[in-house]
Amino acid sequence: MKTCGSCGIGKITENSKVKCFKYNITKDIDTNSETCLYYIDFIFEDDEAMNPFQHLILKEQELKSKHMKNTI
Repeated sequence: MKTCGSCGIGKITENSKVKCFKYNITKDIDTNSETCLYYIDFIFEDDEAMNPFQHLILKEQELKSKHMKNTI
């Protein structure tokens, strides 16, 4: 199940909440994010998870490429 706690764009705060890097809002860790357009699983590089900004850039590039494919 996709939750905000398992999203690469979210950053877990000290009070067990997740701050969304894209929308700049705070949600519970267990909030369902099935409908979130920017949900992305954690991506690891050299056995270390990328930071939320890197995840956001990757997701935005993915969304742009999908948009370009549908315009023709």
